[in-house]
Amino acid sequence: MPEERNDEVKEKSGFDFKIILIGLLIFLVAMGASYFMLKSLIAPFMPEEEKKGTKELTANLVSAGEFTTNINDPAGNRFVKVEVYIEVEDKKKVEEINKFMPVIKDTILSILSSKTATDLDVRYREKLKAEIKDRLNQKLGEEIILNVYFTSFIMQ
Repeated sequence: MPEERNDEVKEKSGFDFKIILIGLLIFLVAMGASYFMLKSLIAPFMPEEEKKGTKELTANLVSAGEFTTNINDPAGNRFVKVEVYIEVEDKKKVEEINKFMPVIKDTILSILSSKTATDLDVRYREKLKAEIKDRLNQKLGEEIILNVYFTSFIMQ
């Protein structure tokens, strides 16, 4: 008699486990199928993700050098030390930039020395880069310079 009860218990627990396992498997397959079906149905109505302001680097970087200058400070005891790199369109433009390097250095130096400590703050660095880029392109007569990069920026 006791052996018969063990067989019945084994059959019941195995049967319940099979039902739970099959139900879980069907549930997971249904969820996966419904996810992919809804994703494909809703996709045409979703807005396309645009690449905002992402530009690829051209790898044509020219070092404009390191600049150390006094800044426009009433006390006259503050200075800035900056290392500047310029990104240009292509290799031909690199040679042209190198020919005008004294003009470029003078322009960058005059821009940096005319700024106050507030103008050189981290919050305004992008504005400073844009100003350097615009003034250099204006001096060179065409849109040669794509971007300006600071590799070190120390203000004291």
